[in-house]
Amino acid sequence: GHRAVTAAELERLDDAAFAEALKSVRVIARSTPSVKLRVVRTLKAQGESVAVTGDGINDAPAIKEADVGVAMGVTGTEVTKEACDILLLDDAFATIVRAIRWGRGITDNFKRFILFQLTVNVSAVLVVLVAVILDEPPPFSALELLWINIIMDGPPALCLGLERMSDDLLRRKPLRRDAPLVSRGMVMRMAVVGVFIAALCLAQLKGLNLLGLDMGDKPLVATAVFTLFVFCQLANALAARRPEGGNPLGGLLGNPALLCAIGLAAALQWVIVTYGGAAFHTVALPAALWGKIL
Repeated sequence: GHRAVTAAELERLDDAAFAEALKSVRVIARSTPSVKLRVVRTLKAQGESVAVTGDGINDAPAIKEADVGVAMGVTGTEVTKEACDILLLDDAFATIVRAIRWGRGITDNFKRFILFQLTVNVSAVLVVLVAVILDEPPPFSALELLWINIIMDGPPALCLGLERMSDDLLRRKPLRRDAPLVSRGMVMRMAVVGVFIAALCLAQLKGLNLLGLDMGDKPLVATAVFTLFVFCQLANALAARRPEGGNPLGGLLGNPALLCAIGLAAALQWVIVTYGGAAFHTVALPAALWGKIL
């Protein structure tokens, strides 16, 4: 059902007929700059996302008008290079495919970073806010909140940006022009995970005693809740590897930096709890309690 035409055949058509013809035309022979430009404008008017590749001066108007203009870096003219959005240094179309894959991979890593950061914020705000509403003393000291903030902005968060690109990137449907970076599914995950972490910590704080503590020992309870919150966020960093859902442990060895960052944060948490009592007002936790928290 597809056909090839010459530019002269298309030039004789009015706008409506031209738009209808483009539905079946796949090759335009002896094309002119005006026809190329008309094709781009017609497709954009129909809501299409248009990319144009070219190397000559006659391609420049269409490349400039397109959503994405791609020029040849080796054989392309200077006029075309100036008009383009993307310059192919090797003049290979396969490079465009690799660039699209990288673009999608970078977008995924943005989502991972945002999902992790906002979930930490939601859970931290909820824990502190609900504690204040219930007339409880602040569950975290200023130094503890700073440490939580370091985890949020530090190595675990940054290492999510080093996640390997998924194998299915090019099999996904493209995003709509108006699609937000933070999808509805991500917002739901932030809310559900944030509320869950906050509820877990507040339940222990208010006496539900999930960890089997001596609730009369306030320093022990406060330290356990602080540590529980930190380890929940480290688990949250793993979950953020799949911002749109899926197995968060799949391909985990492909990001050794994240594993090292989580291990380092966990080790530093142990050091703070065990030896940082003077500054953080924590007490050492027994080994069995560490196991329960994990």
